[in-house]
Amino acid sequence: MKIFRTRRFLCSPIKQNQNQVTLTGDTAHHLIRVLRLKIGDRLCVFDQSGYEWDAEIVAKKRQSVEVVLLNCHQPDVESPLQITLLQSISKSNRMDLVMQKATELGVHRIVPMLSKNTVVRLNAKNTPRKMSHWKKITINASEQSGRVRLPEILEPQELNQDLLSQYKQGIGFFLDTTGTDNFSAEKATNITVAIGPEGGFSNDEKTMAEKSGYKIVKTGPRLLRTETAPIMALSILQYLYGDLVN
Repeated sequence: MKIFRTRRFLCSPIKQNQNQVTLTGDTAHHLIRVLRLKIGDRLCVFDQSGYEWDAEIVAKKRQSVEVVLLNCHQPDVESPLQITLLQSISKSNRMDLVMQKATELGVHRIVPMLSKNTVVRLNAKNTPRKMSHWKKITINASEQSGRVRLPEILEPQELNQDLLSQYKQGIGFFLDTTGTDNFSAEKATNITVAIGPEGGFSNDEKTMAEKSGYKIVKTGPRLLRTETAPIMALSILQYLYGDLVN
């Protein structure tokens, strides 16, 4: 019998007293075709309720896997911070990296953002496909990193005053090379971080952010890529105010 303690998979919501669950779709394909797990092999499942279960495979079909639920756990893995990431949309592989690393770093919500200098433009035809693709990335990242809840991914939105005000429920950081502020602040649990596109934020956008109460934070002496900036910012915030501590 193989026991993969790090093999974790998202499943459908588990009801009280439920003792078995069916895994389908990409998860079943991965278990059957890639990992080639057999009846009796064990894994771990979670349903976004904050709990996870040790599970054992009891049946396999061509497109589904039945597992029986064993021990239930409530791991302390979710960040105490409620971080909203306002991320300017970048080219496919760069945005994919942001989705993956932001999930691993415990972000609560991701808002793909269309700012003035955003090169990538989405439309009604390709937006649903992008949203589905990004969700798959956050699922995989949550499974790998041990998270028990997925970050919320909102529909892409235009950067404007309303957007900045709507998602600033605590302290807000607006990253820009011309910033004069830093990440120091009174300890807060609700944090919003805004990241610009490859071409940076415009002066009008920085003015909007200041009017909305955001701190304009300099990203350091070196110019960071749009996919590097959120990794840097989230790591610093989790270290200063979250759960990345010694």
